[in-house]
Amino acid sequence: MDDPAMLSAYDEYYGRVSRAQVARIAAISGLRPASVLDVGSGPGPVSLAFAELGARTFSLVDSSERALEKARLSLARFADSPGAPLSVSTAVADIESLEAIPDGGFDLVAFGHCLNEVGRGDDRVGRRLAIARRAARAVAPGGAALVMDPATLAASRDSIALRDALLAEGWTVRAPCTFPGPCPALAAGPTQTCHDEAPWDVPPEVGRLASEAGLDRDLIKMSWFILSPPPRRAEALPGEAEPRPSGGAYRVVSMPMLNKGGRVRYLLCGPGGRFPFSARRDDEAARAGGFFSLGRYELISVDEPEPREGGWGFGARTAIRRLGSLAHAGRDGIGCSDVR
Repeated sequence: MDDPAMLSAYDEYYGRVSRAQVARIAAISGLRPASVLDVGSGPGPVSLAFAELGARTFSLVDSSERALEKARLSLARFADSPGAPLSVSTAVADIESLEAIPDGGFDLVAFGHCLNEVGRGDDRVGRRLAIARRAARAVAPGGAALVMDPATLAASRDSIALRDALLAEGWTVRAPCTFPGPCPALAAGPTQTCHDEAPWDVPPEVGRLASEAGLDRDLIKMSWFILSPPPRRAEALPGEAEPRPSGGAYRVVSMPMLNKGGRVRYLLCGPGGRFPFSARRDDEAARAGGFFSLGRYELISVDEPEPREGGWGFGARTAIRRLGSLAHAGRDGIGCSDVR
């Protein structure tokens, strides 16, 4: 990322997308760290997004000095805003090197679209796991690591495999999962995965660049997990506003799908695993109960669902309770300011 033209184009397009993705993650999880170690930072969109959310201490690591310089400039411009003094340090290092992750007490160690670039062979998840292990020493008590990867089938399945490997070593997934064990999506078959997506206010420049490249950017999509390393798992996540899912909490992990029988179904994931929750598309009780307005990654509980083969149906006594707020994660809420 040392070519100036490529770096500028990347920041203009993917930088804005990454900032919107972080805003979405924060809206779902309540994540509000005060200090961030940004590993594989590039020009700093993840750090800038967390600065907009209130973080004030940053350490950025990347293999490109030019990208880090652009990140420093972006954060310096943000710091010029009233009431926004920042502490920023940078280091040039490959993210697989020992120097990439310093000892320290950071509320959050963020891996924004960088782990997916480590390795292409059969050892790729193992190499990423080694990086995440080293990240544990940089996490402050009560802190966490954020893994944010693309939503492609291959990348998201690798991200889930990393999640499962960390859980096997005693890490705790804090968001978005409500199922504490190995992800059911991997076991469902090689074409199955789980990712987040949502509509957003597409910045004009992103829309123009997407149109020129023949891309569709009406939705932001990503795979992401917030995890705490073993020594910290009993601690509270800094700034965590949403209660950790427990008991009967389920995450909506799909968009609505219409089957041949005329039923609309979502996939839910939670204590009971991953399974469908459906209603007839003309069911007015389901409409009044909010079934058809459920969004991907929304956190809900379901009272008195109707048992159906392999899942639940919306029955006469069924009620949906929304447990988490996506108040700032919809089309009106995920905006990117023009601070760069």
